[in-house]
Amino acid sequence: MPASTTRTTPLDGRGWRTLIAGTAVVVAGVLPGFLTASLAPRIRADFAFGDSALGLAVAIFYIVSALASAPAGRLVERIGATSAIRIGVAMTMASCLAVAAFAQSAAGLIALILAGGVGNAIAGPAVSALLRREVATHRQGLAFGAQMSGATMGALLAGLALPAIAIPFGWRWAFVGAALLGLAAASLAPSAPAAAASSTQRETHARGLGPVHALALAAGFASAAGVGFVSFLVSYSVDSGISEGAAGVLLGGVSLAATLSRIALGAAADRSGQRALRPVPAMLVLSVAGYLLLIVGEPAVIVFAALLAGGVGWAWPGALTLAVVQRSPNAPAWAVGVMMTGLFSGAVAGPLLVGLLAENDAFTGAWIMCACFALLAAATIVATRRFEEAD
Repeated sequence: MPASTTRTTPLDGRGWRTLIAGTAVVVAGVLPGFLTASLAPRIRADFAFGDSALGLAVAIFYIVSALASAPAGRLVERIGATSAIRIGVAMTMASCLAVAAFAQSAAGLIALILAGGVGNAIAGPAVSALLRREVATHRQGLAFGAQMSGATMGALLAGLALPAIAIPFGWRWAFVGAALLGLAAASLAPSAPAAAASSTQRETHARGLGPVHALALAAGFASAAGVGFVSFLVSYSVDSGISEGAAGVLLGGVSLAATLSRIALGAAADRSGQRALRPVPAMLVLSVAGYLLLIVGEPAVIVFAALLAGGVGWAWPGALTLAVVQRSPNAPAWAVGVMMTGLFSGAVAGPLLVGLLAENDAFTGAWIMCACFALLAAATIVATRRFEEAD
């Protein structure tokens, strides 16, 4: 089936299977980075793995993902979504199993999760191309929303892996579990022949160049705000008088709120004729209130502000995925690869900048910066829409 062909039937059994498989592939792709963070207390029992090493490991994972996303999109266009999923999952599995078997130092662990960063980069474009091909057009908002909820589901699973697997059995078995999840996800993905990029696809690249790259910039700003915020939510909450256990529950609540809001926003886009970008700027502007309310520093206000910022301000990834695919219908993997480059770049820059401010006890400045990033993302999306309408 050519890459440009899209099913128009309702979301049937094959469509649901594809949706579940694609979401699971995304979850598996993000797990090497999230597991490294959540299991750090247990990893330290085996070898030295301090906060600086942890920060470096997570940053490098996302830097590799950012650098590899655009090439991954081009790879998917050449070899097809299913083949690319298998390659990406194989790299994720190899990374997780290698960490489980061979990691004996911080440097070794960091080196072994590099392949996981490449697998994560392939997952987004490959799954997007698969969903574009297999899911009915009028259900693709829901599909891309579910796909992009995979990242927040991965955060939830990584958090649960600590008490459920790492404490009773050892942290290395959690990485084995992530590898098995990837294998199960890849086995569910429907097979289809690869489709080579055509001249039509190359023309689509040229036409979609401006809007797709502009939306990638918006994704970078929004990701810097959201990931920067969530990376330091627990430490800020504890410093403000919330217990460690309650802060962990709050982080889980924010992740769950973001998961549900991504799916809900995608479903709403389907009902509104797939005008995916229409509500996103307003939601990002509303999230500014959440970031700024964090400055108050009172536990009850922090809980409300965090759920607002996470549930409203972190709902956008599925909508932006649908938007870039709509602007490059014959080369969806290329478009998503470009967008994911921006998203992962923001995931690196946001925590680094917030961390620099937090290190100097300047959380007020950090939350103002997150609010500014959200506003820049909203302004970029509005400008892109107006440019397209005027063109």
